[in-house]
Amino acid sequence: MNKELEGFLSETEQRRVVEAIGLAEARTSGEIKIHVEPSCGAALPYDRAVKVFSLLGLHKTRERNAVLLYVASQDRRFSFIGDLGIHEAVGDDFWRDASQVMSGDFKRGAFGDGLIAAVQKIGERLATAFPPERAKDNQLSDEISTPANLPQKP
Repeated sequence: MNKELEGFLSETEQRRVVEAIGLAEARTSGEIKIHVEPSCGAALPYDRAVKVFSLLGLHKTRERNAVLLYVASQDRRFSFIGDLGIHEAVGDDFWRDASQVMSGDFKRGAFGDGLIAAVQKIGERLATAFPPERAKDNQLSDEISTPANLPQKP
């Protein structure tokens, strides 16, 4: 498991989150990615999430239906980014609802539970909007990304 996540998610929580991503993605052609870093710095969480979305190449999925859950763990801030395909299918209200699901658990310090609840909610909506392909391949790793494995633009 990822040592960079210690203090935010235990190894058990990390496994549970990755498992939730796999289960959610099994029901859809969509992709879900979680990126956790200590701080978004001077940037707003949404602005940092847009940059991370690009660095991770999430805009390159076939149906433009990737979702990023971005978390600045020490700042206790987060943001969601859905690519064009999924955002057009769900609209702004969906992202607010998903945010509320996650923020309730985050306020209690139950970060793993919050991530899992958000992944499940997003997965349900992805399954409705983007049913699975016959032979779905996992276009993105289900592992939680951190700054150490974040590609840098040349």
